[in-house]
Amino acid sequence: MKKLLPLLCFLIAQPLLAEQFQAPVTDTRWQVVESPLECSLTQEIPGFGNAGFYRRNGSALKLVFNTMTQPAAQNNVQFQVAPAPWQNSEEMETLTSLPTKAGQTRFQVEGSIAMEALVQLQEGRFPLIEYRSQTFARDIQVLLSTIRLNDSLPAFQQCLQNLHPDSFEEVSKLTVYFPLGKATLDNSSKQALSRLAGYVKLDDSIRQIRINSHTDNYGRKSINEPLSDARAHAVKTYLLAEHDIPPELIQVQSYVDHKPAASNKTKDGRARNRRAEVSLIR
Repeated sequence: MKKLLPLLCFLIAQPLLAEQFQAPVTDTRWQVVESPLECSLTQEIPGFGNAGFYRRNGSALKLVFNTMTQPAAQNNVQFQVAPAPWQNSEEMETLTSLPTKAGQTRFQVEGSIAMEALVQLQEGRFPLIEYRSQTFARDIQVLLSTIRLNDSLPAFQQCLQNLHPDSFEEVSKLTVYFPLGKATLDNSSKQALSRLAGYVKLDDSIRQIRINSHTDNYGRKSINEPLSDARAHAVKTYLLAEHDIPPELIQVQSYVDHKPAASNKTKDGRARNRRAEVSLIR
């Protein structure tokens, strides 16, 4: 019962200026979802929807409130923090104010503001949003409960520490380059392909790895055509042999010198054209 007193005292102390939604003080449940690519710490809020913290690898922390029943009127939403009962204060701290569109059902901040809200939550304060709903004549407040937070917070924090270092955006487009007349991968190309393969193994949404190979226009067609094929297959073979990528994921296309990335009139341009482009497709 002692754990419930702070939230009960806060709710009793608040003037009835806004309709309030929060998780039941006797049944607040935090849900943690953990994966190498995404972490979330959320709670259901009856009559409103859900709210909590999210982070995807390579992206900033987000604080998100999702509603299924309280779409916004065209106005503003205030992201605030209500004081803990021990502070003996009724003054709200405003984190930010954002415009809302009519019918909006998702309210979100990210980065330093979301991190500040999480820190305040850990210290016993109550992150909340306040806005004008289409279903009420006055503003509504939606609060995150602090109850049982310590039961779930360590798992969420551990998930954040274990997020995979590479995001989809960082590995989804890769170009490897080849020496003149060769189809051998150097160490830097192998390292880049290994990063890509490591990500593919974690992301079930990857439907295809597309390998497009190219040559410069130096030399005969009878030499460049098999050379272009060999470059594509060098990349494919590395992914298959070194990283056990399923072969059905990989699609190979050889363009020879028909799609240059740069002018073939210069040495540097020809070097840029001796390449294989690897793309991840969702």
